[in-house]
Amino acid sequence: MNNILAIQHSKGILGVFAHPDDESFCAGGTFAKYTHAGAQAMVVSATRGQAGQIRSAQVATRRTLGQVREQELRRACQRLGVQHMVCLDHGDGMLKEVDQEVLIGQIVQIMRSFRPAIVITFGPDGGYGHPDHIAISTATTSAIMRSGDPTQFPEHLAAGLSPHRPVRLYHSHFPAKRQLLLERLVQWLVTTEKRFHGTLDFVHALLLLSEESTLLRYSNDYC
Repeated sequence: MNNILAIQHSKGILGVFAHPDDESFCAGGTFAKYTHAGAQAMVVSATRGQAGQIRSAQVATRRTLGQVREQELRRACQRLGVQHMVCLDHGDGMLKEVDQEVLIGQIVQIMRSFRPAIVITFGPDGGYGHPDHIAISTATTSAIMRSGDPTQFPEHLAAGLSPHRPVRLYHSHFPAKRQLLLERLVQWLVTTEKRFHGTLDFVHALLLLSEESTLLRYSNDYC
């Protein structure tokens, strides 16, 4: 209850993630709930997700993928009610190679500018071990510890930004579940009133659902 009240009375919620789409599966429901209640929110993506998978050549090419995913992030934020969105220009898959002082400094600058009370990012395990997620978790956690210290990144103060330390930090967590995806699919099929006729698009979507459910440990099997 105290956590809920803290968010409701916060001046802002900041989500710091590695890629476009992280905001939706990590904290999409949280952003939607509290922006609907009147909270200000910002999502920061350290990369444009330019090294991600291309599921369809009609959607993006390797050259345009970063632009496409940034636009997807913008639209996702609009759907979630998030008012502010920033994409940093780091390489996808390379966050652990980025100078940590540079990355931490960028996040501190955003915290001092947006001045959130609540910050959400990945936990130390990166959700499921993703190196970029681990890197952004480490940098964001460090940034919170340093953002309220006027001796840290004094160039921000010279630019008119005053120290600010958020009240709370929340780590996204993905607990493993014992449910079986195959069992859920069977339950759905045997309870539907009409005989189901799947399309190739449905098969493709089911494959993506299976992959992501396994990756996020939402299911204990893989179809």
